[in-house]
Amino acid sequence: MSTVLEHQSQQSAAHQPLRVRRYKPLIGAVIENVDLSQPLSEDNQQVVRQALVDHGVIFFREQTLTPEQHVALARVFGTPVRKNVYLPAVTGFPEIEVIAHSEKTQSGGTDNWHVDVSWQHQPPKATVLHAQEIPEGGGGDTIWTSSTAVYDLLDPDLARYFEKLTAVNTFLASPKKQALADLLSGYDIPEGTSEQSVAAGLARVRDASAKYPPIEVPVIKTHPENGRKLVFVNEGHTSHLLGVSKTASQSLLNYLYDLIKTPEVQARFEWRAGDVAIWDNRQVQHYAARDYGSARRRIHRVTLEHDGVF
Repeated sequence: MSTVLEHQSQQSAAHQPLRVRRYKPLIGAVIENVDLSQPLSEDNQQVVRQALVDHGVIFFREQTLTPEQHVALARVFGTPVRKNVYLPAVTGFPEIEVIAHSEKTQSGGTDNWHVDVSWQHQPPKATVLHAQEIPEGGGGDTIWTSSTAVYDLLDPDLARYFEKLTAVNTFLASPKKQALADLLSGYDIPEGTSEQSVAAGLARVRDASAKYPPIEVPVIKTHPENGRKLVFVNEGHTSHLLGVSKTASQSLLNYLYDLIKTPEVQARFEWRAGDVAIWDNRQVQHYAARDYGSARRRIHRVTLEHDGVF
């Protein structure tokens, strides 16, 4: 009898109506009344997919997920793809990358605002994070900004001007060159081998430079699902604008970067262990705050493959 009741309870949880609560006025929503360890009904899958398109980033508080359940949740939104082969992965689940930071180990993270892999012609559609370990005493928040809300801040005449411009994106644009070398050199580096690791990282930078040359992208793009215009340049991966002087290029980009950092278009999320965050990589940018010193922070990430014209 208990097995039957448990099965009925699981079915009820899977089909119960979700609550979508706005997180900030212009970006983000919290999805409530849901247990992600249970499969979502077709109706609820549609609700969360639409919430992601409508709000840019969605949050589920304190979820207990196995790696299988994490991947299954990600598949609700798209096809998992391994984007960073140098990050460690969960054993048996190559789709799940481990983003970790402690006194001796650092992996993942970019210390500036960015769109993931916007230096490729087909950047990921979305990302699904599951918080495993949060710094004791706080810190390690992630901040998202709405690229569509940033566009809405532009004066109409200036917006039309930006719509005519093309930018150059490259993974070498990051001002954090040492962090870039670390990013490509593997993680959990044993003590005493840092020089060799950095050299290996720089070699990978050279190899990646040949494999992924700079690309041209519109400064303003249109979201394929909601039809909203958005600002697509980002300080992590955009090097310059074409057709204008170097000084004008940097001034115009700095103007857009300042808008991206406007608090009114942002959502800052204070993590708890078990929290899930899913963001639409096409219409938001993000920044991971490194304010927790040598405390431990570990998050599992599944990236979703580009699935259409954007």
